Amino acid sequence: MTRSTWQRCLAILAVTAATSALVACSHEEAKQAAEAQKCGPSSSKPKDATSPDDGTIPTPNPDAKNWGQSDGCVYTGPGDFTLDLTDCPSSFDNNAGITDDEIRLFTSMPHSGALAAYGAISEGIKTYFDYVNRNGGVQGRKISIDVKDDQYQPDQTRKNVEEAVQSGEYAASFAVLGSPNNLNLIDYTNKNCVGHYMVAASDNEFGDPTNHPWTTGFGLDYYNESGIWATWIKEKFPQGAKVATISIGNALGQAYINGFKRAVAQTDGIEIVDEQTNDVTAPNVDNEVTSAAASKADVVVLAEAGTFCTQAIGAIEKSSWDPVVVAAQPCAQIQTTYAPLGKQGLTGNGTNVVRYYYAPTDPDNTNAEFAKLYTDTVTAAGLDAKNAQIANGWFWAWYIVQALQDASVMKGGLTRANINIAAHSYTSTYPLMIKGVEGSVSGTQDAYPFEAGGMYTYTGATPSTTGHFEPAGPLIDNGGKLGNWEKAKGGN
Repeated sequence: MTRSTWQRCLAILAVTAATSALVACSHEEAKQAAEAQKCGPSSSKPKDATSPDDGTIPTPNPDAKNWGQSDGCVYTGPGDFTLDLTDCPSSFDNNAGITDDEIRLFTSMPHSGALAAYGAISEGIKTYFDYVNRNGGVQGRKISIDVKDDQYQPDQTRKNVEEAVQSGEYAASFAVLGSPNNLNLIDYTNKNCVGHYMVAASDNEFGDPTNHPWTTGFGLDYYNESGIWATWIKEKFPQGAKVATISIGNALGQAYINGFKRAVAQTDGIEIVDEQTNDVTAPNVDNEVTSAAASKADVVVLAEAGTFCTQAIGAIEKSSWDPVVVAAQPCAQIQTTYAPLGKQGLTGNGTNVVRYYYAPTDPDNTNAEFAKLYTDTVTAAGLDAKNAQIANGWFWAWYIVQALQDASVMKGGLTRANINIAAHSYTSTYPLMIKGVEGSVSGTQDAYPFEAGGMYTYTGATPSTTGHFEPAGPLIDNGGKLGNWEKAKGGN
């Protein structure tokens, strides 16, 4: 090889090496950029802002600063909860829906169809978010929520959520309504690492942080509520009681009945002697009440929702059957369930329900200032403050704000991963909670936020005036007993 040929070869090798180095560098930078998008800390900076310190807006939990991003893609929280974002799709963006100025959420609820009344929950959520935004937001960021109508159809709920996820515009979903609707989502949201938080359904399956770490439940779950029924019935009938059940024929009714059967199996002296189920499209529940009455049961449990609550309570009151009536949480709203009975010359007096928080308009509500704030804010927005679903919206919204506040101060700042950690790790008390009840979850160790409640009897109503609730016994607290879905279903 001549000298000139050798020199040309060296030059070619040098250029090739440089090009390879540039390509390697480019690949490394791309890899780092992809990891930063998928796992990195907050890319936005909150503004300086202060919120009222009167409890109307929750403040960060003191321990929140100890949790969050711990090592690259790994985020940790209390209760042995760990989140590894390497398990998420390659397109996952840890900062999606979060900017310097805004946190974008979405939900799906019925705003048309037979259960359209429940869509008012989203109106309550929006009015509470508006209040928070006017008072500093979440560490200076305003919260927005986009709501899609699903007519309470699980397939439409899934379609709505998929569209929202594919848009890449949201930090999380929140308060999606309905047992069958959320059960139709849970695998999809977790596969795609989409926050599916504080669902508006109390099935115990939603307390499964090990297998479904992107989902959290909310409300008093069905196992705990039905367990409180069983404890109270046992106390009221120490010599034993025969119970009939009437339930709506969907996932909600089945979950309640499964929970009650579980509790009865663990309680001596209670026997379920008759079970009736009404179709969700039935015009009324008269036949079911007549059949249950033939059992002459001492107690009837109504695992119903919507107008079926009013129908069942009214049908029993008009009959010659005089059982102790225990009704599920969906039947616990005075304006929704009991006020319509007056048009039939009925009252609903004597119905027993579990209560763990007050509606702002309840006569026995113990926080007049917060109730007034609610009433003034909702009324100013042109809404009916007596609408129980709007009030429920404030309850849900208050707790998601708690999670967002906590996530904002966690290691790595406000990201989708830290919102997840926060949704699995809070302890706080909504201003309208029944005394002795608090909302608390801790990772995999305690996935159910509300596990205490008291039985209350509706009384004092006439056909022309609504009544009120009076305590029917001490608070029953099952705190920490269920733990999570894996443990709870093992106790069947």
